[in-house]
Amino acid sequence: MIPFSREEREWFLRNLAQGLVEYFSRAEPPVDVEEMLKQPPPLFDADFGVVDMYSNMWDATFARPPSQRGSIFVRIDLDPEERRFALAREMLSALITSKHGRAMGLPDLLLPHLRESAEYFARFLLIPDLMLDAFKQCGGKKQSLVDTFGVPARIASLRWAD
Repeated sequence: MIPFSREEREWFLRNLAQGLVEYFSRAEPPVDVEEMLKQPPPLFDADFGVVDMYSNMWDATFARPPSQRGSIFVRIDLDPEERRFALAREMLSALITSKHGRAMGLPDLLLPHLRESAEYFARFLLIPDLMLDAFKQCGGKKQSLVDTFGVPARIASLRWAD
């Protein structure tokens, strides 16, 4: 395993999220994660997909059957804010386990702290620094973060504090 401090991991995750936001030319909230998954960068064509499911076991999970396309299986009955967060969180698993992600050594860097890393990544993907800064400069308040960015209240609160 490659030694990787928490600060380095968070820096990497923030930049990975920002890179995706920039690639998809998202300039204002909310960031449309589902559209990102439907129209992935060519490098991740075989890694991004969404499958609706009926399940009470989890909100979403990423799976890649051997020699097949990876997909995020997401509960169909989730609230839109919870769905967006679950998809954004599981997108990190897709990136880590992709051919490109494995070649970069992402499993060694991020899998030991996957849950924490995925939630951190999702917060920054859904509420990127530049959008949050602009929101605050325009007088946006913590209470309206949920509606503006379309995220669950607990995520808005955590992101406000980041």
